[in-house]
Amino acid sequence: MNRWAIFLDIEGVSKIYPEDSLRLHLPFDAALDALYRIGSKVYPESPNRLFCHQVGGDGLIIVSEFAEGKPEVPISIAVLLMQVLLRKGAVAKGGISEGTFFDVQGCFPSLSAYPQEGERTFRLGRGILTIFPVMGTALINSHHFASIPPCGCRLAIDNSLMESIPDGLVVNDLDSKTSIVDWIHTKTLTMEGIISDAGLHIPNVNKLEALLVDYVRNTGELGSSEWGRNSLHYNGCITLDK
Repeated sequence: MNRWAIFLDIEGVSKIYPEDSLRLHLPFDAALDALYRIGSKVYPESPNRLFCHQVGGDGLIIVSEFAEGKPEVPISIAVLLMQVLLRKGAVAKGGISEGTFFDVQGCFPSLSAYPQEGERTFRLGRGILTIFPVMGTALINSHHFASIPPCGCRLAIDNSLMESIPDGLVVNDLDSKTSIVDWIHTKTLTMEGIISDAGLHIPNVNKLEALLVDYVRNTGELGSSEWGRNSLHYNGCITLDK
């Protein structure tokens, strides 16, 4: 069974983290808080539950319980999380696709011979081995759409999910397989419901535009590169030379 999946990855961590780790931890904490609120207050019960995992130090994978056939929910969740990150001083790239997603702990039978210490954790003397519990094409495919060109803090979606265009979605067609969502100006009815039910604080669109332009401008040479131009262009913001 295919399920929709969102992959989000905070941009610039290799530069940000060594300079000031709080520039990663504070925005990521805000995103985790928002995700917890969304999952527990908006989608807490079957068949709408969310299955979410931190990937590495700066990534999130969010997978639906079942296939839904409509893109509005994953787009709305991804857009809101990217807006939360921006409000707290970070930006992310994202991808939305679909695929399978399974618990894979049973795929490593050799570990059953060794004593566990906590869930998915094994002692290596005074060290530890921790097992990532899930895998599937949902993770692979959503990560693919997060990683393919164009570069920039943009949200790419697999066009196989785009059988219908939700009201309020602002989207750019990239090619036959991919569309780029304008996560600054998109505002769906689902987003409005999530904001209300989860108690999220999202700046208005003018503030979001200003935050993104300022972020790109403050990256220096990177802001005038393809990364900076794409980050503004695909999100309907002014260019730096205006």
